[in-house]
Parts: sequence; C-alpha cells; structure tokens
Amino acid sequence: MTQRLLSIVTLLSLPLAATALPRPPATRPATPGRVPDITPVYAPGAVFVALDDRMPRTKLRPAVYVSDLCVYRYRVGTRSPECQKFVDQALGYFYSYVWIETARSAETALLHDPDCAYAWLVLHKGLERWGQGDAIGALKKAQELLPKAPHREQLLITARLHEKGLLGGGGVEERRKRAAQALDEMLTIYDDDEEAWFARGALHGGFQGGPAEGVPFYKSLLRIDPLHPGANHELVHFYEGSQRPALGWPYAVGYMKSSPGTPHAWHMQAHLATRIGKWDKTSDWSAHAIELEREYHRVQGVKHHQDHQFSHHLETLTFSLLHDGRFREAADIKREAEGYGLRFTQPWFRLAIGRRDWDAAEKVVTELRKSDKPLAAYLAAVLDLERGDTAGAAAEIDVLRQAQQKRKDDRRLEQRLWEVQGRHLCQTGSGESGLKLLQRLVEKTKDSYAHHAWGNGAVYMEAWGIGALDAGNAEKAEEGFLEALAHDAGSVRAALGMSALCGRVGRPDEARKFEALARRLWSKADPVDFEALRDDLIRRAAHVPAAATTAAGSR
Repeated sequence: MTQRLLSIVTLLSLPLAATALPRPPATRPATPGRVPDITPVYAPGAVFVALDDRMPRTKLRPAVYVSDLCVYRYRVGTRSPECQKFVDQALGYFYSYVWIETARSAETALLHDPDCAYAWLVLHKGLERWGQGDAIGALKKAQELLPKAPHREQLLITARLHEKGLLGGGGVEERRKRAAQALDEMLTIYDDDEEAWFARGALHGGFQGGPAEGVPFYKSLLRIDPLHPGANHELVHFYEGSQRPALGWPYAVGYMKSSPGTPHAWHMQAHLATRIGKWDKTSDWSAHAIELEREYHRVQGVKHHQDHQFSHHLETLTFSLLHDGRFREAADIKREAEGYGLRFTQPWFRLAIGRRDWDAAEKVVTELRKSDKPLAAYLAAVLDLERGDTAGAAAEIDVLRQAQQKRKDDRRLEQRLWEVQGRHLCQTGSGESGLKLLQRLVEKTKDSYAHHAWGNGAVYMEAWGIGALDAGNAEKAEEGFLEALAHDAGSVRAALGMSALCGRVGRPDEARKFEALARRLWSKADPVDFEALRDDLIRRAAHVPAAATTAAGSR
C-alpha cells in the first residue's frame, strides 16, 4: 500500500516539475513586452493588450532607475531592494514637482512589492499632483495595508487619510488640524523622521514655498538632513516669493547638491540668480538643466509635452543667454523650441534685435499683429528706434497711445508707451522732454520686485542712458548707465555706454576700464555681436556736443 501511494505521488509530481518555469529575479520587473506596430485583422485584441507592458494605474511603462537623480533615501517597509530603490526615486521626483515620474516610479516599486504601503502612499501623491489616475484609490490601498506597515508609515498614512477626509468628515481646515495632530504625535516619537517634518510643513500651504508658517518645519528638517531636496526646494520658492532672494541662495545651492541628476534643481537657481546678479553661474547651470532634461526624455521615453516644466526651463535659459550676449546658443534653443511647436515671442524678438537681424525682428512683429496689436506696436517701435527709423516709430507709438487710452489701468502697457515715446523724443530733437519721461519711468519701476525678474531690472535705466546719448546729454547718460550697473552688475549695455561716453568726454582710462568690464560680462559672446553693440553706442555718444565734451572731460 505504501509503495502504491509513493508511486501515485511521484506520478502527480512529474507534470508539475515538467511545467514549472524559472521565476524572474526579484530585483527586476518582468521583461517589457512590445506592442506590434501593425495589428493583424484576425488577431484577438486581448492578445496584444497582454503584450503591452504599461502599468495599470499610470498607464505608463515601468521607470528606468537613475542612480544620480537625488541623494535622498528614506527606508520603507519592504524586503525588496528594487522596491526601495524606486520608492527613493519616486520621492526624488516628488520633491522636484515631476509628478508623472513620481507616479511612474512608485508604481514600478509596486511591481517588486505590491504590499509596500508607503509605495502606495507615494503613488497616491504623484497621481493627485499629476491629475491622472485614481489617486484616492491608491490611498485606500495604502490604508488597507496599514496593519503590515511599520509604525512610522502607519502614522504618516493616517495623517494623509485625515487630510483627505477618509477618516471622518469636517471641512478642509478641520481635516488639516487632525492631520497636523497625527504628525505632531509622530514627531514626539520619531523626531528624526524626514517625511514627517516635510509633511508637517506642507500642511501649511503645500508647494511653491507656501506661507511663513511652514518655514520652521522645513528649516528643522534641514538640521536633520541639510541636503533634503524638498526642504531646500520649498525654501527657494519661499524666499523668492517673500522678495528676499539673497536669503534663498544657500537653499538653491543645497537643492542642486541634493538632486544632481534632476533638471529642475539646476533650473531653480535662476529664479534667484537673475535677481541678485549671479550671472557668472546662472546661464551655465540653466543650460545643464536642459541637458539633463533631454537625457531624461530619452531614458524614460517622455515627450516634451508630457514634461510640464520643460517649456519654462527653455524660456528661462533663453533669457539668461540673451542677457549674456550668447546669441548663437540662444538661436540653437530657438530652433529646438520651434521644433516642439513652442513660441517665446519676446525673447526671440530680443534675440533678433541683439543680432541686428531686422528681418527676423519684423517677422516676429508681423506674426504678433494677428493676436496682440498693442504688443506688436511696442516691439515694432523698438525695432524702428534701434535702426533709426523715427517716422516708423512715430506711427507705432500712435497705435500704442490709442491702446493705452482704452486700457488706462494697464501699467505694463503704460510703461511700454513711456519707454518708446521717451526714446523717440530723444531721437527727434526733444531730448529734455524725452529724458524726463524716461526718468519718470525709471522712478516708477526701480523698486519693483516683479520688474527685476529674469535680469530685467536695468532695462529702463539702460534706455534712459541710451536716450541721453541720443539727446547729447552727457550728465543724464552717466546717471542712467551708473544706475543700471547698480541694479544689474551684469549690464553690458550700461558698461559699454559708460565706455563710449567716457571716450567721448576725454576720460580714456575710465573708458578702457568700462570696456574691460563689458568684455568680461560678455566673455562667451561672439566677438562680432560685442563689437556691433560697442560701435552702436559709440555712434550714439557722438551726439554729445563739443561743449559738453570739454566740460565733462575737465572734471
């Protein structure tokens, strides 16, 4: 009998052994399938759905691991090294606002460990911010796995459940209060928990810096981990928003150190650097952000329109390159952006003006007239003034003046009118009136924080100085150019304007020093562009009369 039972067991085991397949390694997702380019008409659709490796919740293919993306690591409740890796990557993306990759990496982590409660929580946060998929469903899955989660994760998930109203009713403020209580309780036990400190700060307003109430929590977090990407990132936004960009600079540097492979970290410094004059660094760092972003698109298979940060990053880089006279590189960015169907109207107009490419500038104006006639008239007036067509400028100024009469509360339109009107008066023999208008424009905008963004702080002062050269007023030209350099130490137009003025009024030593400054500021510009700007300002300085030359040179 015993022998017969053994024979039966042996026979039953043979098919199992014969059909058993080797299990895939625990540290890798299943090999991605491929959707055929052409579906045969006779094939059942379900067959090809099965070959598609897109994940069910994000509808994205699994993430590729990027080892140098971010230095942040947060140990979660999983025995899978691959799950841990992708949770860390998801958090790195989350703290840089890359919502699509937060969700993708979190769901990839779940391929390795479907029972990792914290991966479900991060997936919930990514889906919510991305605005795709069932974010609440992911949070409910994290709630379902609470009994299996470590105590820290239980408290973090519970706080989120309170915030989202899944543990009882009440308004938004009541839910936040309960979430805050849960996080405060957690911090009394785990005072080194980085996720808890960040979550507590974010309750006060979420992202983009938030109100001041969240700042103490972010700063406390940085005492635990000086390179926490989220805390550094939020403080950059906070100090930009609170109009104290210099105080935010250490956090911009910390953010880059925390996230060396993340494009947004290299971009964010420009929000502050262009306000506080760090022109020796910001353009190259913004260029590095774009290099990283192109590689990110290639590695993760992302299209440019899926990357909500890309357009802003490209435009910011363009502003910096134009400021530094790096027109060739800016033209390369223009071609790339056009290939994506993106349009940066005013930066591209400035590029054309900087290269003295009047045909390209006219093309921008012509296209703009279809959608924004006042802005087109302003740009056309600037173009005419640059090439000395005062009659053409007068016609555009009339269009702008009529538009301003209909929009008297539009301060930006008013400023544009004053700029071109003042410069036109200076070029047509009414220098005193023109300079008064330009000086009034400077007084109205010199303390404007918004006006100083992206290296824009000195442009009206430069216009004032150039207008004074056209009007032959040495004293006002010097005042305008020195004010420009005080507001933007990287103003090459002001430096070359002073060089031209000093050369005209018999101060050769100062002229050489200002030209040397200008050459340093535009050290990466094409020499032909530098010489064209210098020669243009020398030509304008020739309007300073001989009497003024003698008087100014005798100082």
